[in-house]
Amino acid sequence: MSQPLLLLEVNCPNCQAALTHGQQVILGAHLVATHQDGEIRLSALFGDDQVQTDLAMGDGDVATFTCPYCERSLMVETPCKLCGGPLASVNLASGETMEFCGQRGCRGHALGGFGDVDEMTDLLNRMFKIPHD
Repeated sequence: MSQPLLLLEVNCPNCQAALTHGQQVILGAHLVATHQDGEIRLSALFGDDQVQTDLAMGDGDVATFTCPYCERSLMVETPCKLCGGPLASVNLASGETMEFCGQRGCRGHALGGFGDVDEMTDLLNRMFKIPHD
């Protein structure tokens, strides 16, 4: 039997609007280098790095994100621990937060806090209802 996929139900931390639609998280995006604005669709499946957008976004390009409903920034001041790029933050339906890097190709993200591995493991165990110490 295979483990169920973890579908991340996320909300805007500002207006609480649902950002997950089906298996995608829909956000407003601004590409820093080219000043392009548009929509970006991130996979809502934890660990799936698929991105869909009409923006001309290459590997290493940096984007900042906004809520498509209230148009407020989702960016936080803490930089990504992997690449130093900008981090965005959304709320999980469970009440936790998830931060993710705005640099294309960086796998920096953290459930439940700014990259604390113990917090992330504990949160995943709770979400999958896995007994743990």
